[in-house]
Amino acid sequence: MAFKHGFPYLVIILGISLAVPVNGQGNLYYYQEAKTWDFGLRVGFTTSMINAKGTPNLDGGIKLGLAGGLFGRYQLADQWAMQGDLSFSTRGNKNESTNITNSYLDFNLVMVRNIKYRMFKQEMTFDFFLGPGISYLAVTRDESALLANLGDNFTASEFNLVIGGGLPFGPVLLLATTRLGLTNLLASPASGTVWYGFTTEWTIAYRFR
Repeated sequence: MAFKHGFPYLVIILGISLAVPVNGQGNLYYYQEAKTWDFGLRVGFTTSMINAKGTPNLDGGIKLGLAGGLFGRYQLADQWAMQGDLSFSTRGNKNESTNITNSYLDFNLVMVRNIKYRMFKQEMTFDFFLGPGISYLAVTRDESALLANLGDNFTASEFNLVIGGGLPFGPVLLLATTRLGLTNLLASPASGTVWYGFTTEWTIAYRFR
């Protein structure tokens, strides 16, 4: 339990420690030439909740989970890229009356805009990305027994709008990725009952060529 609550701070500290010595010259700028591929790995944690209409005992719940995966980025032009992600994440809802954990395989395809700027006499970039995503339910668990036959209640797949940003420090990226659920999580919802997922992934990534 102590590790679970301390994990977000461990991720942040690790990201800072990796970002500082990105290369021998201390240059924080990372340039990818047009029409080239970069690949990377990322790991971190999620904060998630279920926006539920018609189920009041889900209100106000935030679930802490894990996230990790790999990605490939193709640089289309100087400041535009396409990126595909394959990842695993745990998310759900937790409050005084509920504790729902779903594990997903996630696939994203996003357009990336590289925004250049200068800070502390260093040329740097900020990555903004937007695109569709689909998540496939692998495992589900309800420790609060809110739903009977929980696996039969959740849909096997969920469509998402993926939006977020990344701060590169050389080959290291600090990423915040939000998934806005577009489909009802319930396979057979009662009349007037709609559940939408809302998840933010906080991850550290490392790119290599």
